[in-house]
Amino acid sequence: MATGRANMRSVFTVVIGRMGLLAAGPAAAYLALFHGATAAVAAVVICFALVVWPRPDVALLLLLGLVPLAAIIDTGGTVMTAMIGGAVALFLLRTALNGARLRLDLVLILLLALAVGVSCVLPEESFPVVEPWKGCGFLLMGLGLLAASVLAPPDPRRIAQVVAGSGTGVAVYLMVRGEYVSDRLTGLGLNANYLGAFLALFLVATVGMARFHRPWPWLLPAVVCASALLETRSRGALVMAATGLACVLLAGRPLRYKVLAGLAMLAVLTPLTGSRDSVEQDLMGSRASTELTANTEVRKQAALLALRVALDHPLRGIGYAMFPEYARAASSLGIYINTHNDFLRLAAECGLVTCVLLVTLLWLGLARRCATHHAILQALCVSYAVGLFFANTLTYLLASTPFWISLGCLLARSARRKEDPGGGPLTAPSAT
Repeated sequence: MATGRANMRSVFTVVIGRMGLLAAGPAAAYLALFHGATAAVAAVVICFALVVWPRPDVALLLLLGLVPLAAIIDTGGTVMTAMIGGAVALFLLRTALNGARLRLDLVLILLLALAVGVSCVLPEESFPVVEPWKGCGFLLMGLGLLAASVLAPPDPRRIAQVVAGSGTGVAVYLMVRGEYVSDRLTGLGLNANYLGAFLALFLVATVGMARFHRPWPWLLPAVVCASALLETRSRGALVMAATGLACVLLAGRPLRYKVLAGLAMLAVLTPLTGSRDSVEQDLMGSRASTELTANTEVRKQAALLALRVALDHPLRGIGYAMFPEYARAASSLGIYINTHNDFLRLAAECGLVTCVLLVTLLWLGLARRCATHHAILQALCVSYAVGLFFANTLTYLLASTPFWISLGCLLARSARRKEDPGGGPLTAPSAT
């Protein structure tokens, strides 16, 4: 039987969570602009400390919205890293104090974190790598966010709204600022390819909200995100966006509609194959075809080398962050280059087993059919997973934070599937 004291505590928890969510963003922006980044970080940590204990799900939403703001305030990433690191520490402390029952997904996350940590601390190859622990720390922070999202999953609709809303703001900021390198949009301390991967997630989220929530208010944000994405001229980001949009638009449709959509896409693309160079030139702008071909060839060689390394070191890999130096020393490549494929990077640097752990987590979160706003999160994760074939974005917290939180929410839903097997029809609610 519920008591008045319990009800009052519940109301107080909701009020604290919402007040923290509304006040933390403007307060952090004000302190960062007028009192320095340290004051902003301190304010955010205090807000998190107040919100994490009663409402960890709200704290995750708060973090999701503040990450792009922190990247705008401090392009060096110090504020964002300190904020995410502090949040993960608070989440883990809360879990340790309250206790948590181990589940399969949590065990897999723990094993993945251990494998990455061991590969960084005890590498099998020794190269003079500067700060190899830095990327490892970023990846471990991401896994901490994933675990926190599994234990306290936020409302999927709120996740989609925060990603879409903050993404629109970032896209407007980037377009207004107009930082271009070789006719390609850059910003937030990221090159065009990584910025494109970031913007692709925003585009998927805005289109998802337009389909499953209210169409008209989200169409303009979708156009803004699409415009910024096209300005990056990133081929991998375009593939990410196309995959995510296909997931959003075809989710819940009957099989015949999916088949018809595939046939229509083939009918549109087939006439373009003869004019592939001109189409690519329109999308890529001033990027010469020779440059694109050379980049593709170098990345192909790096991927083949990473595959050979993974097969030669299947259990532990050569050591985290060691592949670029390994590639420079290899006679078959001879240049300093990363894998440009995070699945191959994990396999080469941490072992095939580590890569299998990540793929298993993706399968557990994405294999089941999702409804409405869960389908948006699924599309975000699919889009990001496709992007991992083209770039090493797992260690870039700016782009990976929406992915980790969305995947954690999907894993939590999968664990509760017996209690909520259907999740409702995949139809968009009517705008009222």
